[in-house]
Amino acid sequence: MIVLDGEHLTIGDVVAIARKGDQLALAASAAEKVRAGADYLTDLVAQGHPIYGLTTGFGALDGFAVGPDKVRNLQHNLLRSHAAGVGRPMEPEAVRAMMAIRVNVLGTGLTGISPETLDALIAMVNAGIVPLVPERGSVGACGDLAPLAHMALPLIGEGRARLGSGDFEAAKGVMARAGIPLPTVAGRDGIALINGTEQTTGIGCLAAYDAGRLIQVAEAVAALSLEALGAVADSFDERVALAKPHPGQIATSSRLRALTDGSKAVLPPRPERMRDALSLRCIPQVLGATRDALAHCWRTLEIEINAANDNPLFGVADGFVTSNSGNFHGQAAAEVLDYLANAVTSAAAISERRAARLVDPHHNGGLPAFLIHPDSAPGENSGFMIAQYTAASLIAEMRMRAVPAAIQTIPTCANTEDHVPMAPLAARRVAFVVSTAFDVVAIEALLAAQACDIRGLKPAPLLQPLYQAVRDVVPTMLRDRLMAEDITAVRKALRDSGVAGPDWTSH
Repeated sequence: MIVLDGEHLTIGDVVAIARKGDQLALAASAAEKVRAGADYLTDLVAQGHPIYGLTTGFGALDGFAVGPDKVRNLQHNLLRSHAAGVGRPMEPEAVRAMMAIRVNVLGTGLTGISPETLDALIAMVNAGIVPLVPERGSVGACGDLAPLAHMALPLIGEGRARLGSGDFEAAKGVMARAGIPLPTVAGRDGIALINGTEQTTGIGCLAAYDAGRLIQVAEAVAALSLEALGAVADSFDERVALAKPHPGQIATSSRLRALTDGSKAVLPPRPERMRDALSLRCIPQVLGATRDALAHCWRTLEIEINAANDNPLFGVADGFVTSNSGNFHGQAAAEVLDYLANAVTSAAAISERRAARLVDPHHNGGLPAFLIHPDSAPGENSGFMIAQYTAASLIAEMRMRAVPAAIQTIPTCANTEDHVPMAPLAARRVAFVVSTAFDVVAIEALLAAQACDIRGLKPAPLLQPLYQAVRDVVPTMLRDRLMAEDITAVRKALRDSGVAGPDWTSH
């Protein structure tokens, strides 16, 4: 059970709820803040205080007054009209992440959400209800409106949803089967449910978590390539790292030293081998920069998922009320997700360059062309030729998506929302980049293991689990066989096995 209080949610918690099905609950302190916030909002309305989105319309329609007898209809119409997403449904884990983060944000008590509606949203998460949320349609301000509206529709008995792994069907029946009564969804419940950055952070948190694993796998696979290519060891000497003390470079250098300790192939400089190509020599600089990008992204996302992403805001403690907050704007998340996507693209690009070197007889230190096994006939067999083509194609596709999302503002809402961050595009981009990078690194691992076998080289002790993880799913390639199946199997092994080292959340 993960207890949410609006202040201490971690990316690891989000992953546990989204992927492992962990249950969640609202801390007693947060529940009291929510109740007090809702009561305060009720008092303000009773006193005749104008409240955006409760006593008024939304967006450019905020000049139209809404009477007390129309408020419930106002909130329901908001969810209906704003549920304007298109495209394929979001992955269930991303929807669960989005729901959990919004629960935490509402738990700050600053949004005026009613306890009844928040409890129903929590019950949906714990029952395994996944609303159908089209992934496209949000510009990131004022919040991820369309996807969050789709997420909230089941609370008014509308939209589509599924229970567990079942099929999508009318949400009203799904809620009934789960035994969750429909809340009233009045006051400002509708706008409180949708006025935030949770599609961005839901997708972004999962991608950041995966990027942590990717970096550690990429470091281990790079070290295996250093073994296969007989690299020079001083590029990751501690003194080199401390001479340019970026934290990521220091960390990657330290890990490469540990991984190659006891190696019979990664050796100090020698007269015939004083320096390496940059794809071997600059692993600490490139993967270290990816580490630093992730660390910055991680910090920013954990601030974002514990923030009051909403407008208006209601400060019960000091009586502060504003309808002029811009906290729904996802620029901070968009910037770091773009940054992480670029850094992961660079990590994948350098991996592809090592893969290309491994299959190139002019640059692989005497290994056969395309790593065709010596027991096979070149020409009759093509070896790993096309595996490198695939890696090159993937890198090109990642580069095609390299234009940052955070600068793509297009005015909306009759120019009242005249700057938007396009943050969900940044989140979807980094999710694609991280997933694709795993394919590239899997190809490098496949090639490095083959090269070690051809050389008759036993990897250094800390690299043997990685080598064995590859060999547990694919044998040495003696003659050509279906390559796609090998790549897929190695990718799965790298993601699922323990070769990555400590979970990134422990850093």
